[in-house]
Amino acid sequence: VKEKTHERKSYCSLCSRLRRGILYSIAHELNCKKIALGHHGDDAMETLLLNMIHGGVMKGMPARYRSTSRDMHVIRPLIACVERDIAEFSREMEFPILPCNLCECQEDLHRGRVKLLCDAMESMNPQARKNVITAMGNVRPSHLLDGELRVACALDRVTGGVVEEERAALIGESVVVGVSDDGEMLGVKDKKSMVVWKACIVLRHSSKICFRSDDGDLVLRNNSLKGEA
Repeated sequence: VKEKTHERKSYCSLCSRLRRGILYSIAHELNCKKIALGHHGDDAMETLLLNMIHGGVMKGMPARYRSTSRDMHVIRPLIACVERDIAEFSREMEFPILPCNLCECQEDLHRGRVKLLCDAMESMNPQARKNVITAMGNVRPSHLLDGELRVACALDRVTGGVVEEERAALIGESVVVGVSDDGEMLGVKDKKSMVVWKACIVLRHSSKICFRSDDGDLVLRNNSLKGEA
């Protein structure tokens, strides 16, 4: 790796490709169809920030994908875990640690700087790392600038407004209240619960409407139909 890496360049990219190639080869020899990698939430967050800072693209790490060229499925079961929690669990379980000597011998790497950036974010909010990891799976295209993404998510390319309500609701863009033919007020599926909200009480003269979900929980929503009931 050192011989093939230019001076002042990171070893990580080439090292990763070589290791991945070995994993693919061994997996095929063993007739395996799936590889589990150890990337965690911190890796995904740091990759996202590095791509944004240096490449101008919002791209992190997928939890799973399929390599068509290698005919192999790749999963990252630790992608929602914080590195600190994994390290603590490993110490308690007394797992053997296999250090990477290449990473430790290079100074002033950009990924190390991004780690400092993540530490700085935690000084603002102790849950910052977990929140950023959660945010990567909780995206609102209407509040981003990618017109192609908006169109793919059933939103208007320019305004970000909902074009197809049911498709947009699947990504959490809206929970639209409507009225059925028999006068019952209904809701649309949202991303988190993926259940149909049904009205149990309508406060006709209030700014809020009370709904009961299929789980039995009462939820207040803004009354967009105030004065029309």
